[in-house]
Amino acid sequence: MICNEAELRVMLGLTSTISDDERAAINLILPGAESRIVEHLGYDPTQGVRTEYYPRNDPAGGEAISGGLWDVDASHRRAQLYAAGGAGPLYPTLQLQHIPVRAVVDLRVDYSARFGTATGAFASSSAWTSGTDYWPEWEQSSYCPSGCLFAAGTWPTEPGTVRVQYRAGYSSDELAGRATASGTGSDGTITTAGVNASAIKRAALITAVKAIQTWAALRKRSTVGFLPGAIQSERLGDYSYTLGASATGSIAGLVVALPAEAIDLLEPFVHWGRMRL
Repeated sequence: MICNEAELRVMLGLTSTISDDERAAINLILPGAESRIVEHLGYDPTQGVRTEYYPRNDPAGGEAISGGLWDVDASHRRAQLYAAGGAGPLYPTLQLQHIPVRAVVDLRVDYSARFGTATGAFASSSAWTSGTDYWPEWEQSSYCPSGCLFAAGTWPTEPGTVRVQYRAGYSSDELAGRATASGTGSDGTITTAGVNASAIKRAALITAVKAIQTWAALRKRSTVGFLPGAIQSERLGDYSYTLGASATGSIAGLVVALPAEAIDLLEPFVHWGRMRL
């Protein structure tokens, strides 16, 4: 998980007491908020080990028939393929889906593997050696934010001929703030000193808080009987208020969506690489 119930309760001011309805709303909305984060980033930022097959398209006969490079414009809202000249297409770079890459556990290349469905696919003899046959684009020790692997020669162009098992994502310490020490946990989780992914957690909390506040405004009132409805007016002594029509609505319209401030926080972490396109 990117964040947990206890952290969200602090943001909501529910640290001392919480009702069953409030806890149920948190348990419903928090996973939805994290799903919106994953969809926007293009990968799951929580650290784990993944096994994937590459390439996922045929660059030799498709989009990059003459070779090329993907570039993103200044607004980071669109990408464009720029053709590169030369005698023929070379593919020394393989970009993985999940970032940042923390360790490559196993990498094998089998030109007849067919995504691992062929008999005897990805045998031990097909294993590549890190530092000899390939190497990640390390920015720091155990931290490759680009997700790029470079080959000593070229990567295959036939889809499903490369199998990669690798660890990617951020540790709980890195999601909490700037990590102060490097290390590997008992479960294999890797932390690199100086890495700070706390903006991702803040974005998830902001998204969840906004959705729960909307739920609180639109929740069913006992005075309305069995019909859901927003609180439209209320009086406490001499103080009273009435909401306009634009502030009322049905809880059926509750949608967990990324607010603008969450999108801004996530901007540096979005995966704009080839696998998104």
